[in-house]
Amino acid sequence: MSRPISLDEMMAALKEKNKTCHFWKIENFSLVKKHIKLVESSVFYFGGYRWKLMVLPSGYEGSLSGNVALVLQRQAPSIGVYHTLELFVVNQLSQIWHSSGNIVLPAEQDWTWDPNLMSHVNSEYLGLLVGDCCIFGVRFYGFQPAASGTAECFSVIEKPLNHKVTWMMNRFSSFEPEKAHHSNEFIVGNRKWRIQVHPRGFNEGKDKSLSVYLVGGGLINNVPEVANTYAMFKLRVLDQVNRNHFEKAFLGWLGENPVVIQGFPEFMPLSKLGEPYLVNDKLYVGVEFEFISVTNYC
Repeated sequence: MSRPISLDEMMAALKEKNKTCHFWKIENFSLVKKHIKLVESSVFYFGGYRWKLMVLPSGYEGSLSGNVALVLQRQAPSIGVYHTLELFVVNQLSQIWHSSGNIVLPAEQDWTWDPNLMSHVNSEYLGLLVGDCCIFGVRFYGFQPAASGTAECFSVIEKPLNHKVTWMMNRFSSFEPEKAHHSNEFIVGNRKWRIQVHPRGFNEGKDKSLSVYLVGGGLINNVPEVANTYAMFKLRVLDQVNRNHFEKAFLGWLGENPVVIQGFPEFMPLSKLGEPYLVNDKLYVGVEFEFISVTNYC
């Protein structure tokens, strides 16, 4: 099955016709389902409130088998105000949607959901999953219509461009041991990154371990201001003799702040910091991304 118009045209038409809606397009849905149990949108604004959508691609324990759950979370309390809304997934063949029906979100509750919004069994037949893409969303009632609805796109990329980066720390003995040192900036997904090394350790690794972190900086390419990044990566110190690298893996969300940091204060015991890792006063520290999520406005 194919859409009657292009996906870009469809998103533009949906936003134009539905001015109190936020749409969330998830591409590479099979990869998202494979890697992430709970998918998070960026934080978006409607009616003076901050909101976030979340999808459980494989459902939740207790839901009907094979169903997809959609969650809406209000990011701050609503003092004495309830909200009426509707959760939905778009039929991309007809540009109508399968809806949860009207839901009332009380002031004392900060989230609501539909645990069985979409079934994997008939999603393609119903036009809810086309070209491995789904479009979820929320419609708000009682809010002043905006100039247009809003929309964002979420996807997962395996082995992204620049997925493997290595930093050669030449003359390692000259690096001040009590300071944090950073690699040059590089881009993976739609975020800028740097590797951070503490030669004599940091926090619980102080004077015991080499501490190694991945530091995320600014977002690029039309990205929402408050967007999470989900990734699986390995930080490593390279074995220059036997290629038996010392490495540790991370899997999870990297946060919504402009600068995010994740790593290991007790990455590698200082007692190991010699050959075959430190050779001729050179240490090679690297990162390899298995996959990363990307969020953009659309």
